Amino acid sequence: MTRATKFQSALMAAAALLALPGLASAQTASANGQLIQMVLMFGMIGVVMWFFMIRPQRRRAREQREMIEGSQPGDSLMLNSGFRVKLKHKDERYFRVEMGESVLVEVDPAAVTMNITAQEKRAEEAIEKAESKKAARGKNN
Repeated sequence: MTRATKFQSALMAAAALLALPGLASAQTASANGQLIQMVLMFGMIGVVMWFFMIRPQRRRAREQREMIEGSQPGDSLMLNSGFRVKLKHKDERYFRVEMGESVLVEVDPAAVTMNITAQEKRAEEAIEKAESKKAARGKNN
């Protein structure tokens, strides 16, 4: 090797050493960009899970709790086992329900799937409201 080629290779090695910190900072910036992108992606997944899974489940739990609290003795209830029962006594821990003639059973309030009496009342109210709207339209025409 000649003296010029040795000098050129030493110069190229020095230039490479000087360029390394610049390359490292470019890689760090790229890694930071990927990190931000990854955090945003996981954040979006969290938001989607909140809107499609957690929020509807909380809403259903709230509606169930309100339905149980709003049940009154005499209401017809549907249990998650499929039995249609009549509520006789409401306690903090148990509902005493009548399954048939003189067959009283205590059930956990969480076993109540729907309050049939309340649904029938809401359906009747909706029918009356629709009929009144229909009558009001008939008067206008």
